[in-house]
Amino acid sequence: MILKDILSQPPVSTVIQDSCSLKGRPLFLSLIRHYSENGYSIRYFKYDSPLSSETTEMEQLKLSWKTSIVDGNQDLMSVENSWTSEARNDQVLVAIDSLSPLLLNWTVGAIASALRNLQKTTTVSVIALVHGDVHDKHTLQALNYIFPCHLAVRRAQGRNLCSGTWRKASGKITDSDEYYSITDKWELKDVKEFIENQPAVMPDSLPKNAVPKSTFKLDLNAREEQARSQVVLPYIKKHNESSSEPSRGKIIYEVEAPDWDDEDPDDDLEI
Repeated sequence: MILKDILSQPPVSTVIQDSCSLKGRPLFLSLIRHYSENGYSIRYFKYDSPLSSETTEMEQLKLSWKTSIVDGNQDLMSVENSWTSEARNDQVLVAIDSLSPLLLNWTVGAIASALRNLQKTTTVSVIALVHGDVHDKHTLQALNYIFPCHLAVRRAQGRNLCSGTWRKASGKITDSDEYYSITDKWELKDVKEFIENQPAVMPDSLPKNAVPKSTFKLDLNAREEQARSQVVLPYIKKHNESSSEPSRGKIIYEVEAPDWDDEDPDDDLEI
């Protein structure tokens, strides 16, 4: 399972895609909290509009964070430099909340180039949040190539469900669907694999009242079923049990007259 696997090893660059039906920020903050407790220094960049509970959340997580409102006059190079200046060692995790304001001001190619430069010049990992309802499918697919781990949150059967795809360094791709829950202290708990069971219904197991209604009689009563079982099909010869001699098969072969052609095939050769 991807959620359990990424929590059991060093940070993996991950993008979390959410929607209006389910916010991905709780899962985003829970991953940050987990890595912070494991000795990683978190550099949190906030680009979405500030929330009323934002300060309380950051105080609970005890993170150093920066708020940056992106406008059309800002240069992407300054944004990239702010990421790099805060990532000087391999124990730093860059958290971006979220990529959506950046993608609305610059192309996905420019954002991909900035993220690649960050990963080339440093050894840090990046965890980013993106709002799937804001962007088209081509932009979201491009993010899947940038980040080796992609998590999409949604609701299923009244519970939080995370659909994950992880492209490992070896080239192997794994995916899974997992239930999860987030506590008030941003702890990720109750991670269980989601398996959608769809048992196949055999036609013989259907009750008689499940037969579709028709103007014709489709079922048989007991007397009709007994009469049908006694019918001898024309290609089956019933053996006479009173006969003492066993029945034997026969092969009947009739020799056909030879097909001779009286005409001389070499008549036109004048031999």
